[in-house]
Amino acid sequence: MDSQEYITVCQLMRAHGVKGYIKAMPLTHDLTRCKSLKDVRVQKRNGEIIELTLEDAKVANTLWHLKFKGFDSPESVAVLVNGDVMIPESERLPLPEGEYYIDDLEGFRVHTEDGRDVGEVLEVQELMTVDAFHIKFDLSMQSEFSSKSILAPWIDDCVKEINEDGKFIVCDSDYLKSLCPEER
Repeated sequence: MDSQEYITVCQLMRAHGVKGYIKAMPLTHDLTRCKSLKDVRVQKRNGEIIELTLEDAKVANTLWHLKFKGFDSPESVAVLVNGDVMIPESERLPLPEGEYYIDDLEGFRVHTEDGRDVGEVLEVQELMTVDAFHIKFDLSMQSEFSSKSILAPWIDDCVKEINEDGKFIVCDSDYLKSLCPEER
């Protein structure tokens, strides 16, 4: 395999019909994305990665129905169930203004409204009700905030701005402090 990074665009679910189609759950903001896919990688549930060519793709409500070359029956697609369809990261679609790929925000610095650089975004977690920034405070800021990392909800009261060019987020310092455990 080459050294290029790959991203998952959908998760395969189960066979659909008798002609070798398989249902897929898209993981993209553009539901018509499946129509532009051609050569993909599928990581099967056992971890094996195979290269496949998409023969046909249809959008059905919020799901995709995909047909891979050489897979012509429900039995043949059974080996793909629960697999991930991946494409090179370089083929990822640009997002509309004000939307972000969650993994791109990892490593962003955390600033307060008064411009202080206080920590780093370790990751963005997708929780049931809200996405949250997993933040670790810099050593010099731990006495004011916390030596423990926190989960800051991605809501307007907490996250005031996301600056993609500068690679930082601006958070309300009082809100961040309210999330910190008493022990600093």
